[in-house]
Amino acid sequence: MTQRNDVNFNVFTSTKTLSTSGHTNVTEISAQQNQTWTNKWNTFCSYETDQVCADIPLNQCSTCRHYSFWLFFTLIFLLAVWILLANSFVIAYIIKRKKSLRTSLDLLKGSLAVTDLLTGILLLTTALPNIVWTTRLTSRQLYVETRKLADTPVAIVSATLYLLLISSTLYHLVLMSYNRFAAIKWPLAPQTVKRTKINLLLLWLLALAAASYPAWFPESFHFYYMYFTFLFLPNISLHSGVDLSKAVGLFILILLPYLAMNVITIATAILIRRANQNAREQLSESSRVQEQIIRREKAVLTTLAIMKLGFTLTQVPTIIVLGLTYAGFSNSIAFIFMIYCALCNSAINVLIYRARDQEFKKFVAKVLGKTFRRRLTFRSSIPSNTRITSVV
Repeated sequence: MTQRNDVNFNVFTSTKTLSTSGHTNVTEISAQQNQTWTNKWNTFCSYETDQVCADIPLNQCSTCRHYSFWLFFTLIFLLAVWILLANSFVIAYIIKRKKSLRTSLDLLKGSLAVTDLLTGILLLTTALPNIVWTTRLTSRQLYVETRKLADTPVAIVSATLYLLLISSTLYHLVLMSYNRFAAIKWPLAPQTVKRTKINLLLLWLLALAAASYPAWFPESFHFYYMYFTFLFLPNISLHSGVDLSKAVGLFILILLPYLAMNVITIATAILIRRANQNAREQLSESSRVQEQIIRREKAVLTTLAIMKLGFTLTQVPTIIVLGLTYAGFSNSIAFIFMIYCALCNSAINVLIYRARDQEFKKFVAKVLGKTFRRRLTFRSSIPSNTRITSVV
């Protein structure tokens, strides 16, 4: 537990409690440079780093595993590149598609791809530079710089963006689920593109409100640079039951949409099953057409179910690790896996489209085929250096 305007880093380091009142100036911080981080939570350095390398940058410290830093950097870089390139294909596919063929589900996929693009941008502009920046600091400098960044606009915006990526993905899946439910339940009142655009606007506003929820309560939530994850994240100081209720409020903003998403999916599956049975009992031509429509809706529902399963699997580590952390069991590797596993969902959706959407698969093959043919044409157009000698 901590006092007001304090944050207990028991969860993140060892036993130090640091003042983060927002009025702390550089002079006050510099005066405490004899203090350093306890590397209980330092992901790539040993416990002795503070004592051995207090004044040596981490990238030169013998107690740090430098290959682990750069292996992690490489993995995050590859993940970011894949997210950006893959989701660019999704957006390009939807833009290239004729407006007459563009459906409300296409708009939802495009909006979700924008969310996934933001994930790649966050990794490239925040995580990767922070990895390099952190390794260039000494343990004492890390202590000072982390305290200076606490509750700054940079910390608040970056942490809010991380929460926005999670909440926006979840809310997109909820809206997609409702979109398919409405298409089966009320087939004569289809979801128009204009209505979907309005729903998307409301979705983004709601996701932004949920992501900025911690910033509404600065007396309870604080924003820090968590050096062991290389990202800015929110943290709550549970010094009273009031703060606990606010933490529960943030949890509910995520839990309720998740439960709604699954309930809607189950209801849609029931509607499809009933409609399929009714179509089979009738032998008319219209029933055959309806059966084809139901078969297509069933395929779409299966795709959405796989997407929801992927989202669930990437978020399960968050529930487990936070639960263990609250119970007093903390591990840096588990925490960093939790953070980045949640962001990996942005790389999964495109793989699902590639496997389930035949039109998207053809589009990708066509684009890659054109690129390959252009490269072959370019190579064949380069004149050879072979000298031709005339025979006299």
